[in-house]
Amino acid sequence: MAGIGFELRKLVQTRTLRGVLGAAFSGTLIVAGPWLVSAASMAAVQRLPFFSAPGIGFEFTGAMVWAFALSICLTAGPLYIFVRFSADLIYENKKGEAATLLLRFAAIQALASLPLGLAFSLVLVKPGAVGGLALRLAFTFLFMAVNTLWAAMMTATVIRRHGGILAAYGTGMVLMFFLARALGPLLGAPGAIFALAAGFALTGLLLIAMSLASLGRAPLAGAWKSYLDYWNRYRYLALAGTFYSMATWIDKAVLSLGGQGSAAPGTWFFLNPSYDNAFYYANLAMIPGLVFWTISTETEFHLSLRRFLTWLGRRRLPDIELAKDNLASGFGRLLARQTLFQALLAFALALLSPELSTLLGFEPAIFLRLLAAGVFQLVFLTGLNLLFYLELYRYAALSAFVFAALNFAFSLLIVLSGKGRELAGFPHLASCAIASVLALALGRYGLGMFDRIVFLRATGDRYGT
Repeated sequence: MAGIGFELRKLVQTRTLRGVLGAAFSGTLIVAGPWLVSAASMAAVQRLPFFSAPGIGFEFTGAMVWAFALSICLTAGPLYIFVRFSADLIYENKKGEAATLLLRFAAIQALASLPLGLAFSLVLVKPGAVGGLALRLAFTFLFMAVNTLWAAMMTATVIRRHGGILAAYGTGMVLMFFLARALGPLLGAPGAIFALAAGFALTGLLLIAMSLASLGRAPLAGAWKSYLDYWNRYRYLALAGTFYSMATWIDKAVLSLGGQGSAAPGTWFFLNPSYDNAFYYANLAMIPGLVFWTISTETEFHLSLRRFLTWLGRRRLPDIELAKDNLASGFGRLLARQTLFQALLAFALALLSPELSTLLGFEPAIFLRLLAAGVFQLVFLTGLNLLFYLELYRYAALSAFVFAALNFAFSLLIVLSGKGRELAGFPHLASCAIASVLALALGRYGLGMFDRIVFLRATGDRYGT
């Protein structure tokens, strides 16, 4: 992502309105363009006439939410290892081998998803449910399509024309819309789910094709053995990804299953609309902060880290210590600037929350808590990425585990106390705040001894990985 950030940074440094607006638009496109296109397309589908039938919208949304949640929580670990393996191949200028890895990994993801998705569908769709067979097949297809799309997205940054990413999503969503319009009146919610899955599958295939075109093709001998070796070496990286994915979903699952949610008839697709809607829009509010990270925070830290590593082998100890101190203090300034930006945005949205809640259909109090949580979540993500940069994956896994464990414990506590509705949002806010402090503390500790870590690793020690 840093490479993309440098290109966008050049636009900002032109100091023209066109350059700044171009960087903001491009950054939003890269960070959240696919998400926004998908959300807009699904909103359009939900306005088709057949969606007005009782229960169809709830069944469609429930299947989609549970497919996404189960998919990312189960595949985050393998995806993080795949990304690390691919990044190393590309760094070694083995782009063709990286393309072969992408093709094999995506194929394995898709094939493994079929029996797994079917097993989930047999549990989540009750026996004897009306249209149960079609719903189970549609959910299985969607689960497979989402898993394939995750794999395709992980290497999409190598696509030279970033507008192609948006075009791939747009094409997939157009297919989804027309398929939904054709299948929805015939099959109801399963027809819309089939259409969504087809749109995601097409998008994934297009992204894979564009990535292959950018990378080329070359044989990769011993790919499976190498992948397992990466699992052994970077298992804490996989755990960090898994725990973080669980942390972002676990409060919604506990609240929905703990009496705050409801499910469509014949299914266990529990949803909690009053909380889920507020969470969705509060997450949208993080997009500007993520763009800020991509354009400013990450690129400046990347340059500072490279400068420090260059000095490490060429300068005397006092100079190295000074460079290390500058790296840590510079990161602190970058983080403070980014956090202030996100906090001011959250404050502005908080002032508008009464009007937004009426327009978008969420509870203002929950939205305010989740806006505050979003500020801390961005801080946590920054700390987590710092640990990734330093390859302190063990600390990253610990931070993500604390986030997930606290979010689960606090959510369970308010449900058991009978105040799940009144206190919704506080568990996510508290766990984000505590985990962000931990991630930053571990990151600052890593920066403080990073010179020693580098020298230890040069002797073969795998400190922190």
